[in-house]
Amino acid sequence: MAPLAGSAWGQRALALALAVIGIPAILSASAFWQEAPIEVSKPSPRTVYAPDLIRVDDPDATARERRNAEEAVQATVVDDNDARRAIVQSVTDTFARVEEVRQPSPGEETQALGINEQVDALREQLDLPVPAIRELVALSDEQLAYARDEALDVTRQMAIRSIREGEIEDTASQIDNILAVRNFPGDIATSVIEPVISDALRPTVRIDEEATAAERRAAAEAVAPVQKSFPPGTPIVQINEEVSEVQMEALRSEGLEGEVPWHTAIRAVALTAAIAFSLGFYLRAYRRKVWTSARMLVLLSCLFVLFALSLQAVVLLTGTADPWLYAVPAGAIVMLTTILFDPPIGVLATIPLTAFVSFMAPSRPGLTAFVALTCLASVPLVSRLSARGALRRAAWQSTLGYAAFAAVFAGVFGEPDEILIAAVAGLANGVLSAVIVNSSLPFLESVFGVLTATSLLDLADRNHPLLRELEQKALGSYNHSVEVSKMAERAARAINADSLLASVAALYHDIGKVQRPFFFVENQFGIENPHDNLEPEVSARIIKEHVTDGVEIARSYRLPAEIVEGIRTHHGTTLVGYFFRKAVNAADEPDAVDEQRYRYSGEKPTTKEMAILMLADCCEGATRAAALNDRNLTREVISDIVTGLVEDRVEDGQLQEASITFKELRTVQDSLIESLCYVYHPRITYPELRPRATTVGTQNNHVNGTRPPAVAEQSQGEPVGRPTTSG
Repeated sequence: MAPLAGSAWGQRALALALAVIGIPAILSASAFWQEAPIEVSKPSPRTVYAPDLIRVDDPDATARERRNAEEAVQATVVDDNDARRAIVQSVTDTFARVEEVRQPSPGEETQALGINEQVDALREQLDLPVPAIRELVALSDEQLAYARDEALDVTRQMAIRSIREGEIEDTASQIDNILAVRNFPGDIATSVIEPVISDALRPTVRIDEEATAAERRAAAEAVAPVQKSFPPGTPIVQINEEVSEVQMEALRSEGLEGEVPWHTAIRAVALTAAIAFSLGFYLRAYRRKVWTSARMLVLLSCLFVLFALSLQAVVLLTGTADPWLYAVPAGAIVMLTTILFDPPIGVLATIPLTAFVSFMAPSRPGLTAFVALTCLASVPLVSRLSARGALRRAAWQSTLGYAAFAAVFAGVFGEPDEILIAAVAGLANGVLSAVIVNSSLPFLESVFGVLTATSLLDLADRNHPLLRELEQKALGSYNHSVEVSKMAERAARAINADSLLASVAALYHDIGKVQRPFFFVENQFGIENPHDNLEPEVSARIIKEHVTDGVEIARSYRLPAEIVEGIRTHHGTTLVGYFFRKAVNAADEPDAVDEQRYRYSGEKPTTKEMAILMLADCCEGATRAAALNDRNLTREVISDIVTGLVEDRVEDGQLQEASITFKELRTVQDSLIESLCYVYHPRITYPELRPRATTVGTQNNHVNGTRPPAVAEQSQGEPVGRPTTSG
């Protein structure tokens, strides 16, 4: 499938539309086919069951309990000594009036009043029946004094009691019992003393309003809020039932109240717009390569759309409060982002994914934390893919990790009975993530033309048709490419560059030689050199064409752009020196030879990996040529060759566009020298074998436990009968 086509502006518009229209439409889609939202004090349009145990505060029940607590608090009372004195004083005054009417007025010589006159005088002063007053007046002075003292004693007993408002009648009813044990003359205890004391009684304690109010407030505040529970599976509200505040709060706690669909859509648009702006700001500042590539922006938006679809699917299948939500495959999207882009972008993708989950399941903080941490943990699993086994290893590691994370967060943020279900959902998450990554990765690579580690691993397969063709038609070039691949991979690893990319690009850098393989010295075995009969300029043109031929072949095989770049830049604009010098030497006017005709028409490398490929290619070729003349190259000779070639490329400006520092260049140079030293190492020259007729004795020696050197080397695959070298 061809990479995504279209203008850059069209692709950017598509990316923006996916971000601020497509994703909100997916996130809010369920709101448009749900029933009408539930409102307080209105009939419920549907029956809603509690997905798990819900506890919410019941304000009405709490208010009732607090009122009961207040009423249970007795009023705080304080003694009223003035009232006590008034009770005693009232009884004292009654007897004082009786005594007063018995005595003549001071200064008068008249006799004391008679009984009838005393009764008449007291009738207006005492609230007693006339018979009672008459009985009281009839007492002698001694009897009256005795009755007074006894009555005051009883009154004092009654006055020291704590009499509350409303308790006077109950207290007065007890006076008869007290008087019964007293020895009053006649019947005055019942007719006079009891009414007089009863009339004098009044409350002897009063309520302290402030203290009482304070105690009642404290009692009310001590009552904890009353909660109403909705066990799992029980209805929170029935259809057509008028919804109370408590029921509404329970629905809100689980996000079950529903919402006006357009409100959800507006909130989704606001969320995705804010995320798109933030991500764009970050990419523009720190990932210019992604920001300037409309194709990559569309890819990033597509990944977020894929997650929104999977999230909506899981929510529709499980609800927003079910532990099965832990099956949402956020880790798969982060893995794809890390593989298709790079680890920092994978970490960055954690933010929108977490925000989307919080939007869809606001009552599940454990799920939000789960998504955030599993996304972060997924990035290292696929950051360094160097073999197919690494992707399989990432699959089972993520599966176990997701299950553990889900169990932990379900236990921390949810109920204990959710742990097992969450762990199973985590396992399902890992399996689903592996399926998504493995099935969608090749499709995304093809549609968006993205070079990933997995596609590089496919290209690194030596059974690739193009490599097989190179091996069959140009075996020498193939072997050279394999050696350059190993050298480039090792050098790239030394400076933390993409060693897999450098290695694969090196494998394909000379595929253009399959067009004219025998015009290149490494393929000229037992044949005449065709350049001997050609003009230098023609030979140079043939040599240069292997670059353009390689680019055409790579495009016909739909090789990734990065591999094509390696083919185009592995010679840069360097000079085909051998034929240029040959032309100069043969020309009558050396200065008339046009140097540009002998320079490659490719491009200079712009990345570290392509710069390494250029250096590894020329160093391996030059060292191989030197080894034809001297099969025992020393380290010093190899070092001189590599150092000279690196300096030539630097002085010629071939590396001026590559993002490689001088420090990294020195590290690459040392790595190339080390690799070449172990390829073209000193070799041992074996002695010639003696004639076959003389080998009988040696065979006997072998039987006796000794073994001639030649026979020993023959066991390692070396030919017998001529001098040779190991390796």
